[in-house]
Amino acid sequence: MNNLTFLEAFKLVIRECDYENTYKMAWAKSLVELSKNKKNDSDEIVKITLEEIAIKFIKYYWNQTVFFDLIQGSNPTKPPKILSDVKDMIAKYYKYVDNKIPVFFERAEGLLEDNLTKEYNSLISKTIRTLKENVSYRFINYKGKQLTQLYTYHINTDELYMLKENMKQLDDNSQDLYDLINYRWALILETFNSSPRINKKVRIIDEKKITRKNLNVFNKYLDLENPEHYCFHCGKKINKSELARDHIIPWSYLYSDDLWNIVYCCKSCNSKKGNTTPDEDMIEKVKIRNEKLLKLAPRKSKPIKELEYAIEKDLVDKFFIACKS
Repeated sequence: MNNLTFLEAFKLVIRECDYENTYKMAWAKSLVELSKNKKNDSDEIVKITLEEIAIKFIKYYWNQTVFFDLIQGSNPTKPPKILSDVKDMIAKYYKYVDNKIPVFFERAEGLLEDNLTKEYNSLISKTIRTLKENVSYRFINYKGKQLTQLYTYHINTDELYMLKENMKQLDDNSQDLYDLINYRWALILETFNSSPRINKKVRIIDEKKITRKNLNVFNKYLDLENPEHYCFHCGKKINKSELARDHIIPWSYLYSDDLWNIVYCCKSCNSKKGNTTPDEDMIEKVKIRNEKLLKLAPRKSKPIKELEYAIEKDLVDKFFIACKS
């Protein structure tokens, strides 16, 4: 294996990684991202601290979790340690800000540093410990042999060392490497998640282009079946200032806005429900609503055609079963 070039060896690890969890993908992505600044280091041998890598790990798992809550390991009842620790931090963040609006880690980090300092520092320390135990030395171990051309790392230490010329190679090929890493990351996730659009979810996190459609475009259709604006969940009439729209099957699962999955609700019920999976009663209720709406609506517009297709193909049941599983 030592006859491989640095870049060949780096790509080999990405392509041939196991499917137990996504740690190696996060590690590879961290090194590529850090290369952007490290390639200009004054020394020919560059030091990378595990703390620097740990913060990248936290960012990747935070962003994938707050927006899509993707399973990152083969055992859903025992998720990877770093993911569990990041989820605990997200819960503390939500409690502090008193809402569950998803935000990118890059926006939340300042608040964590200033207001949840002890908890955030503890998360970084725990992440470093897990990297030492499970990732740092395993990344360069391929079928029992050490890929020494990647970097130098001594077990249980807090840093690794890489040639500056190799850091430059990572940065020069960063886009191709990101594409390869994200592709492999998505393949791994597809073995754990029934969620649709996995590849798009992984890629869109990097592009920072997660935008929520203005759901007001669905009002004219929702008004046909619910003109008085009664909350789908609690049944109470909604004041204009409290009117909201809810995805019955969570948006984070579907990553899509579809008329057949959207209902009027009050802001209070919408906030309480969050990204929780609906129960069977709610699913039956929205199926009945969809049938009524289809009878009331003209069938020329795209949302109505999609509604008709969803009823014909039992999409509500199919996505509910997949989401529940």
